[in-house]
Amino acid sequence: MRDSQGWTMLAEAPAVATGVRRAGDVMNAVGPRRFLHAGPPLEQDELVGPMRGAVLGALVLEGEAPDLRGAEELLDSGAVSLAPCHSANAVGAMAGVISPSIPVVQVEGADARTAFAPLNEGLGEALRFGSTSDRVIARLRWMSDVLAPTLDAALTAAGGMDIIALQAEGLRRGDECHNRNVASTAALLAQLAPAVVRNTPDAQTAASVLEFLAGNPHTFLAFSMAAGKVVGDAAHAVQDTPGLVTAICANGRRLGLRVSGIDGWITTPAPTGQPKVFSGFTIADACPAMGDSFMTETIGLGAFALTAAPAISSFVGGTHEEAVEVVHAMRQICRGSSKRFLIPSDNFAGTPVGIDVDLVCETGITPIVNNGFAHRQPGIGQVGAGLTRLPMEPFLTARDALAATTTAPV
Repeated sequence: MRDSQGWTMLAEAPAVATGVRRAGDVMNAVGPRRFLHAGPPLEQDELVGPMRGAVLGALVLEGEAPDLRGAEELLDSGAVSLAPCHSANAVGAMAGVISPSIPVVQVEGADARTAFAPLNEGLGEALRFGSTSDRVIARLRWMSDVLAPTLDAALTAAGGMDIIALQAEGLRRGDECHNRNVASTAALLAQLAPAVVRNTPDAQTAASVLEFLAGNPHTFLAFSMAAGKVVGDAAHAVQDTPGLVTAICANGRRLGLRVSGIDGWITTPAPTGQPKVFSGFTIADACPAMGDSFMTETIGLGAFALTAAPAISSFVGGTHEEAVEVVHAMRQICRGSSKRFLIPSDNFAGTPVGIDVDLVCETGITPIVNNGFAHRQPGIGQVGAGLTRLPMEPFLTARDALAATTTAPV
């Protein structure tokens, strides 16, 4: 099973960042009043608070509505079309809303595949948490008008950037490339800085761009997510590997799995788990799991590389010993170990990669993901982070669906 082409693609497929563009310039799926959202499909009346807030903010950003009140009227009238990011070769963090002006990282992989992910806005107030203040909209406009073209020119001048190599180096420097991206962001910035300076028309613009990137410890996350998407898509396209989990995502209502050999999404209610909430909040404030960033776990990062990032344990409410147990458990449900994502504290063993539906059902061990949590109400922002164990139900459903496929009469 480990030597199947699908597993090989998941463990070895390339991912190279080639540009940063406005979504509307490179994605046919977004346009006037046509936006994308994170997670599996959902109806407009199912939008959770943060995602609804993000859609409203995007309508103001795009000039479709003069203010939030006008945006609410427009959304409630049914004039806005929404589709999952995954349906358009994209992934979005948390609320994950992508509208035409949102700047997206473009990552290219095997077989001419391309994936997109919105540039990370930074900590605090952000559209991905449903925040819609004037500061959020102004920042997004600056990112679209200044940051995106600057980074695009720098990446072009650099001839692209190998994101897999940066992820591998991130693990050696203490990241797990999902909730902790400090070292990977620094490495990305170090490689891009000369090209930014050489390809920016004035020193002040170059300084503002570098200052923004350096001040956001999650700058690398968009690159990591897009790499996970393009690798997962390459594995899913292979027909010899049924039962391999190639995508995990959530929209605050439902968690979705994409499994090779099965068409469409297998869904279950989105879990909340036991997040470590920030001061002033309670677990009741946390919106259930939301976002497409679990693509990192799908390719052997995030919680599957937790022991590579000791500093994250206190952030997600665990200990290093518990992290060791998590990674050990994940090895029991994966088809093999990565040859490129190595954990220094584990004698440079590869991270577990290739979640197998049958192994999950046989062992009773479900995947654990490393995620942040937004407040249930839009505009408040992140309220915590933690490790969330996925429910067993969708894996049982996937196993039964695969069994029915293999036993169906010809």
